[in-house]
Amino acid sequence: MKNTTLAISALVTLSAVQGASAAVAVFTNLGVWNNAVTANGQTVAVEGFNSGGSAMPVASLTGSPLPASGITWTATAPTSGVVADGSTVRTFAATDALVFDFQPGVQGIGGNIYTSVLGEGSSSAFIEVTLADGVSYFGNSNNAQMFIGFYSDTASIAKLTITVYQGVGAPSYATVNEMYFAVPAPGALALLVTAGLVGGRNRRRA
Repeated sequence: MKNTTLAISALVTLSAVQGASAAVAVFTNLGVWNNAVTANGQTVAVEGFNSGGSAMPVASLTGSPLPASGITWTATAPTSGVVADGSTVRTFAATDALVFDFQPGVQGIGGNIYTSVLGEGSSSAFIEVTLADGVSYFGNSNNAQMFIGFYSDTASIAKLTITVYQGVGAPSYATVNEMYFAVPAPGALALLVTAGLVGGRNRRRA
């Protein structure tokens, strides 16, 4: 019965994540996503992208959410590079997609994912957020607090791609100003580490 909370999200899609059959829920409300995470015995780590940065693009950005959980994210934009500007990460070119890779994969991922216009903040444009297996959210972006999230009840999510569909007026850029990760609760994480150490000792004895 642990998957009951997933039914209250906007959309539940049966799909395959990293080759495993899984129910993936798509959320547009941070509180509901948080409830799904905690109901499945996990906690939330946060990446605020507060490392400064500049308007110059780089090939990739890498970081780890807090509290420390062993998860690393890498942001790229295939053709133009990415920009860390204050507390946001965005593409350098409006026509580019913003791609996040997660190592190791996570069961839940979400964030304030939206479109922005340079020098003006958030914009109004259609945005699509897609996982590696094709599960996606598509809708209109119109504010910097817009939440889009996913939760897989079994397998892990290793990639997220943000695509903007340009409208009229100034170009809109794929932008994220905060990202949330579903991670094992501290007690569960300690048990996993202990199990790994014991398993390692047993293998050496064998």
